[in-house]
Amino acid sequence: MPLVPLTIPPGVVKPATPLLAKGRYWDANLIRWRSNKLLPVGGWQRITETALASTVRALFPVMANDGSSWLMIGCEDKLYAGEGSTYTDITPTGFVPAESGLFGGYGAYNYGALLYGDDTDPTYPRPPSQLSVPSFTWTMDNWGEDVLSVASSDGRLFYYNPGNTQASVVGYALIQTISRVSNVVTVTTTLDHTFKTGQVVTIAGVTTTSFNGTFTITGTPTLNTFTYAQSMSNATSSGGSVTHDGTPTQNRGVIVTPERHAVLFGMNGNPRRVGWSDAEDYAEWDFASATNTAGFFDLDTQSRIIMATSVREGTLIWTEDEAWLMRYIGLPYIYGFERIGFGCGLIAPRSFATFGGRCVWMGRENFWIYDGGYVKPLPCDVNEYVVTNMDPTAGALYTHGAENGLFPEAWFWYPSVGSSVPDQYVIYNYAEGWWSIGSLTRTASTGASVFPYPIAADQNNDLFYHENGWTNNGASLVGDRWVESGSLNLQQGNNVMMVKQALTDSGYGYDSTALQFYTSYTPEGTETLSSVFSPKSNGYTDVRVSGREMRIRLESTQDAPWSIGETRLDLVPRGGR
Repeated sequence: MPLVPLTIPPGVVKPATPLLAKGRYWDANLIRWRSNKLLPVGGWQRITETALASTVRALFPVMANDGSSWLMIGCEDKLYAGEGSTYTDITPTGFVPAESGLFGGYGAYNYGALLYGDDTDPTYPRPPSQLSVPSFTWTMDNWGEDVLSVASSDGRLFYYNPGNTQASVVGYALIQTISRVSNVVTVTTTLDHTFKTGQVVTIAGVTTTSFNGTFTITGTPTLNTFTYAQSMSNATSSGGSVTHDGTPTQNRGVIVTPERHAVLFGMNGNPRRVGWSDAEDYAEWDFASATNTAGFFDLDTQSRIIMATSVREGTLIWTEDEAWLMRYIGLPYIYGFERIGFGCGLIAPRSFATFGGRCVWMGRENFWIYDGGYVKPLPCDVNEYVVTNMDPTAGALYTHGAENGLFPEAWFWYPSVGSSVPDQYVIYNYAEGWWSIGSLTRTASTGASVFPYPIAADQNNDLFYHENGWTNNGASLVGDRWVESGSLNLQQGNNVMMVKQALTDSGYGYDSTALQFYTSYTPEGTETLSSVFSPKSNGYTDVRVSGREMRIRLESTQDAPWSIGETRLDLVPRGGR
């Protein structure tokens, strides 16, 4: 009989059994599709010479003004910056780490350590609630070549210039020296400060106590000096700190808008508040002033703000259960706010990916997409599998997503049941609409943009360039790249069929792959896995398998590129029921 084509659409469909995934791919690992062709996912190469000292939770690539690239790395108790294989600890002074954040002491355990309704009494067990409290996260955004950042455990606004040795705290600085000459006090800070003329600051802890007090800044001669007036005898001292009390603290996160406002959400500990600085000045937060554009708005919601990201129409803001759009509307209000989604909260603070001004995210029960001002559910062929396979507690803490950057794909990593680290992934190809799944442990990721490859961190706190070569940092990935179909539904399972030959075409590198078949004689019968069949370089594969129900498995046999399009089978009928 003529060759029978297996026209299997791209992507994985993951119902309970392969029989329910008739004519589709049912399972995969490190496999993608492009224009209906199967391709292997690229390998990864280690970047870091030495592992970082803390679990990585956020990666933010930056392009400097001279064209060089560098990376900000937010960890649970550290902040790093650097390029190449070496990264410098730039953790701000007095940083509050994840395990002992500002919101510690909320009920039992630290804030964000458990889900609402988690069972702490084994005598009367109950399932956990699916509504999560805000867990630890970093947010980072460009201010030119510099970076503003907030760690939710700390709450202060940080500022980092790639030329500095440490991140600065906006509105706060340590004093290196302080001197009073002719009733003018000059303060030299250990790092560049963010103070400006006219601001009222509090100086405390200086060795010579006469310098301590509240004063109005009269000048800022350099980036690390400022002056104020004080009528007392000349003196010189050191130590202590200076604070501008008007700078917001206890913030959830930060984002920078195209209008050059620094925007803080969860500002000053108010879980519903969004506040923005004066334009072009992330250090000016005087909301009562008539001469600047700083302001704030409290969302009309009962749930607290979790995260925000930039989209084409403005800033997308998630609360625990809603989505809001923040748009620039100009004077006098500066920004307007519109609730655009209900019941569409994030499963975890970083469980989203942006691409082309749009955004897709993983919710508690399904995926969602923001597209052109609207939020809607995103149909997902593997949704039930992901939801049931995710650990209910760790998933709400550590699930994260990012655009791939080299391929039109959004990747999401999540912890499987019983795992405390994200060890599974799900892919959404937004150009072709297919989904795929697999196993790979990554704690944070960012897409190719500033750097030529996507970057991700593993559970050992090392960084890797992804889609770089075909190996796991030199170790073979043979056996880790594979795809399996569901039931091929040949002859509707009515006849016993023998496959004599398979022909894989529309591609290349056939000799880097191998074919196997799962066969059975009843729909729910025990499957038998065939021998391994190796295609010839022309795509022809000699096969000898038979059964009523069949499905195919394709696996990489070399760390090399390959492509396979439509597969055709030479079938011979062997009899009916």
